[in-house]
Amino acid sequence: MFPIYLLEDNETQRVEYKSIIKNIIMIKEYDMQLVVATGDLHELMNNIVNSKEGLFFLDMEIGEQTQAGLNLADEIRQQLPFAQIVFITTHEELSFLTLERRIAPLDYILKDQPADLITQRIIKDINVVQNELKKTNSQRKDVFNYKLGTRYFSLALDDVVLLSTSKLRPGSVQLHAINKVAEFPGNLNALEEKYPQFFRCDKSSLVNLDHLRSFDYKEKELLLDGEIRCKASFRKSRELNKLLRDN
Repeated sequence: MFPIYLLEDNETQRVEYKSIIKNIIMIKEYDMQLVVATGDLHELMNNIVNSKEGLFFLDMEIGEQTQAGLNLADEIRQQLPFAQIVFITTHEELSFLTLERRIAPLDYILKDQPADLITQRIIKDINVVQNELKKTNSQRKDVFNYKLGTRYFSLALDDVVLLSTSKLRPGSVQLHAINKVAEFPGNLNALEEKYPQFFRCDKSSLVNLDHLRSFDYKEKELLLDGEIRCKASFRKSRELNKLLRDN
């Protein structure tokens, strides 16, 4: 999931912004998660997940530190070069410093606006990031994408172990990946064309051979990571046996 972070030391405002963020994620069914909502700089930094991306809503002033959020944004830029940063602040006069420091924020929201306008800006920023994610993920060849209802999902292509047709639901594909199992509408022919790096075992299965543990040629059975077993057709067994022998 795409991580979102909130830094706001005013508890009332923090609860309000947290609610806005969680509600839009739930209503739109975005593959996003509010990782932390805090008024503590160190708590936020300690909860940054292992990712190059993230959306940060930062209060500019924390306690008596007028530029605390600005200084934090500098650190975030160093650790997460592709992070999106939104400042929520009363200090309009500090906006020029974001240019001077080359922070390039996605947005700069002033707290003296009406509450409904602040809500609209937060929602708009999340929507902008979601649209960018959809564009980026569709262009990445190292990412596996699928859609379930109105929700879009993506995971590292290397994490995919097996794709197989669903026996119970025609027109659906079962995904087995590292720490993930899912089922979504689709067909293997289209997936094989889109992801040619997978090996077609038979008419029902596509396999990521990077997760192959062993192949029993006599039984025509593959053992994959996660103790997943998959049968291969006679022709594909010969092809796989030659492939493994040559490599």
